[in-house]
Amino acid sequence: MTAPVLLDASCVLAWLFEEPGAELIDPVLSTSYITAVNMAEVITKVERLTGQGQGCADDLVEAGMTVIPVGWQEISVVASVRQQELTLPRTAALSLGDALCISVAVSHQMEFWTADRTWAHLDLPIAISLIR
Repeated sequence: MTAPVLLDASCVLAWLFEEPGAELIDPVLSTSYITAVNMAEVITKVERLTGQGQGCADDLVEAGMTVIPVGWQEISVVASVRQQELTLPRTAALSLGDALCISVAVSHQMEFWTADRTWAHLDLPIAISLIR
């Protein structure tokens, strides 16, 4: 059995706007997960660009994507994930939302998908898959 797939905001936005890597999201969208923080990022971006943020979120959930709330279990991992930043170039720092998303993947032993190549250099106890 494979680990559940956690998509970050970059993956979902790539899929929504038919950017490179979007074709990799199609087969997993209906069984994928996204953090509440990343869903907020997605709908904010879509709202700014199209005025359809809430409708987009509704469509993603209707398509089968599960939104994961963030609680203490996930928050307690953030500091160790942020410690990984010390190994990255200064220009590749993780945002708090990025670190929280990775923390959710670590806490729940999920495979983590992203379009952000920087994250592939992190030493984490989970699989990280790049969509481009």
